[in-house]
Amino acid sequence: MPIARVKRGTCPPSRSWRRDRRACAILPLGFSLALALGPRGADAGQTEPLPPLDLGQTNILDGEGGPGRLLEIITFGSGARRLADADGRSVPGDNDQQIISAVAHPILVSPASVLGAHPGVEVLVPVSHVNNGFAASGAGHDTGLGDTTVEPFLEWSSPHPKAGTVSARLALGVIAPTGDHHAAAAVNTGQGGWQVSFYLAVTWRVSSRWELSARAIYDWSGSARGRSAAGSRRRLQAGDQFALNASASYALTPAWRAGLGGYLLHQIGPARVDGVSMPDSLQRVFALGPVARWQVGRTAILVAAYGEFQARNRPEGMSANVRLQHPF
Repeated sequence: MPIARVKRGTCPPSRSWRRDRRACAILPLGFSLALALGPRGADAGQTEPLPPLDLGQTNILDGEGGPGRLLEIITFGSGARRLADADGRSVPGDNDQQIISAVAHPILVSPASVLGAHPGVEVLVPVSHVNNGFAASGAGHDTGLGDTTVEPFLEWSSPHPKAGTVSARLALGVIAPTGDHHAAAAVNTGQGGWQVSFYLAVTWRVSSRWELSARAIYDWSGSARGRSAAGSRRRLQAGDQFALNASASYALTPAWRAGLGGYLLHQIGPARVDGVSMPDSLQRVFALGPVARWQVGRTAILVAAYGEFQARNRPEGMSANVRLQHPF
């Protein structure tokens, strides 16, 4: 779509500020990274680890968007040297984990109207590297393609957001098992099964400079092939999970926003092996940290860093992500 046809208006709405109209074309500023940023085997402490989910990768102005085309490149890294058990206590021994991911994320939003919203679709294709070293389950690593997400959505957003404006996006994603997966492997970059993920993202322009954004995510995982310690075949299924991302940011200048973000992960249902629920398999974690957004011409750069706490049945550490967004 030609830039001249892309609607504009993502600059802060204060009339006293100068605006670069081309730099402020409305396009989706943050979409679901569910099941795209990390590999299976990334969690230890339960029989079937949760698939990766969007934990803090979406934040500032997340709910806003509009007609056009955009390519986003997402880089993500995390490290943990603590593994928490079901009661939140540290699991004895040397436990560490490192994950690095890069995601290609093209987005297309139509100028058409459906239920008063602009329909769109996004695709996420990740490549990941993971290195696990857990005292109880041993070490493992893998590098490869992750699972591909295809996510249609509806976007309700004003072409000229201003103080008091509320924008929202509702999406349904299907994640296909296209990634590297071997049933006998300790770590895989693919999930080995299908997933379905819903999310609702909302942004409220509290004032000409303040904004609040949040994204609620619900994820369901199908079963996947696996093997027991003795080598027998198993059907493994991760539990349903809920995540909430939230952030508050302040426009320091027309180009810079900075604020505080965080996320919550709560596993709703237990993991299952051959249809049998596994006791004490629920995961949970909280995180807080700084977030920032910088507009450079027509390109937006978003940075976030988080420290985790109150983990259950999963590694606990630090994570960071950098997102580059460029409209076409």
